[in-house]
Amino acid sequence: MMPGKDRDEEKESISPKKVRRELILYMLRKYGNLQTKEISKVLGHEPRTIRRTLKKLEDSGKVVGDKLGRSYVWASTEEKKDEMMYF
Repeated sequence: MMPGKDRDEEKESISPKKVRRELILYMLRKYGNLQTKEISKVLGHEPRTIRRTLKKLEDSGKVVGDKLGRSYVWASTEEKKDEMMYF
């Protein structure tokens, strides 16, 4: 067994929260602006769970949220699109 191999595997461990964050970031980069309820329908989680995850991503600077009525529209900060798309 190679030394250090176990440490590398531990760094890349998969957790449900990490997978949810990565999926949300992928969706926002791929499809542009999305509402919390749209993301929750696709991922099958409660809107409050998705909202908490999005707020953490916003605090880390990976996404931005704009208030639209009673909900938010989220966008990735990594790849901005020229046109704004609201549902």
